[in-house]
Amino acid sequence: MSSYLARYRLGPITQAVMALGVLAAAAGALLDLPEDPTIVLVAGGLTLPLTLLALYGPLILSGRPALRVDETGILFGGRPPIQGRTTAFVPWSEIAEIYLFRVDHLVVRTTYIGLKGHDGRPAPLRPVLPESVARTFWHVPRDVVLASRPTYGYRLDKAAFVAAVAAHAEDTMVIDLTAVAAAQAPAGLPGLD
Repeated sequence: MSSYLARYRLGPITQAVMALGVLAAAAGALLDLPEDPTIVLVAGGLTLPLTLLALYGPLILSGRPALRVDETGILFGGRPPIQGRTTAFVPWSEIAEIYLFRVDHLVVRTTYIGLKGHDGRPAPLRPVLPESVARTFWHVPRDVVLASRPTYGYRLDKAAFVAAVAAHAEDTMVIDLTAVAAAQAPAGLPGLD
């Protein structure tokens, strides 16, 4: 049987942000600028990459799973800095459907994995998104959005994920809405409440 395992990594956007931080620090140190801009560029430029390394470095080096799909269920490894609060395991017996969906947040596109429980039971994951934010994801059922996790810190191999779900829970449907990649609707629009 085929399991799926995704480990934490520094993705291209994180690497680009880190590189921009280092460039800003170098510009502040090397250019002949007044004292205030130099301090801002050097301090800000170094703080950003060091913070990202502090958050993701231990997870990458430890080899902890960011997402695991096996015969027992799905393990969401959590995300820094609130990893303990967002780490969750959900057994197959509590999952009726899995939704894959994307949302555009200006320049960043985030993929989410959402779960739906059986027969109207509550979603099997504790919400990490506030209700007000969940209402802005207009293209996915609200209970699924509330029981979802973003794929921060790792790359989701959609084909391998779907194959692992099919191998371990053939009755669990995977609903792929990633082609939509809807822009997040502004809060307060009619019909979202």
